[in-house]
Amino acid sequence: MSEDPGTVAARLRERARRLREQAVAEHADADGDALMLDPQPIDPPPHATEDAFPSSVEEQLDRLPGVGGLVVVDEGRVLGVGQGYRDGWTNPGGAQDPGESLAETAVRETREETNIDAEVTGVLYARNFAIDYGGPERVHVPLVVFTGRRVGGSRAAPLVRVSSGEPEIEDVRWFDAETLPEDFRDRERILELL
Repeated sequence: MSEDPGTVAARLRERARRLREQAVAEHADADGDALMLDPQPIDPPPHATEDAFPSSVEEQLDRLPGVGGLVVVDEGRVLGVGQGYRDGWTNPGGAQDPGESLAETAVRETREETNIDAEVTGVLYARNFAIDYGGPERVHVPLVVFTGRRVGGSRAAPLVRVSSGEPEIEDVRWFDAETLPEDFRDRERILELL
C-alpha cells in the first residue's frame, strides 16, 4: 500500500531522531554528551538495488533502516577498511538488520568486515543520512558512529562482493596517528581519539 511521500518522509525523520537519541542515551560519555551533526545529503548508495522514492516506511526499512559504524581503537591504533566500491579509508560499519540496535549493528559489521571482535565504549557522533531518491523530500536514515575497543579476533578482509560486483572490503589495516591516511573518513575526529 502506497503512502503519501510527505508522510513517509516525516515518519522516517521521526524514526531516525528516536534511534539516534536512544543510541546516544545508551552509549554517550558520563556527561551524556555526544556530537550531533547536521544531516548529510547523499544519493542512494552505488550498490543499492532500489533508487526510487519509497512508497512506504516499511519499504525504506527493507532497503536501509539505519547505519552503525565503529571506530575501533587498540594500543594507540585505529582499525580501517578500504572498500572496493569507494575510494579512501573508513571505519567498519554498515546497514542495520531487523531487531538490532545501532550499536549491535556496529559490532556485527566490524566482525563481518574485519574479523575483529569489539565492544562499544561511547559515541563519536550521530547524524542522519538524507537520501535523495528524487522525491519531494529527502529520506532520513539514522547514522551513529560509535567508539570501541578490540576484545579479540585477528584482522582479515572478507571475500564478499556488493551487488555491482566490486569487493565490499578490499583491505583491513591498523593505523597509528602518524600513518592514518589523509583520506580516512572523519580523520580529524579520529586523530583526537588517538
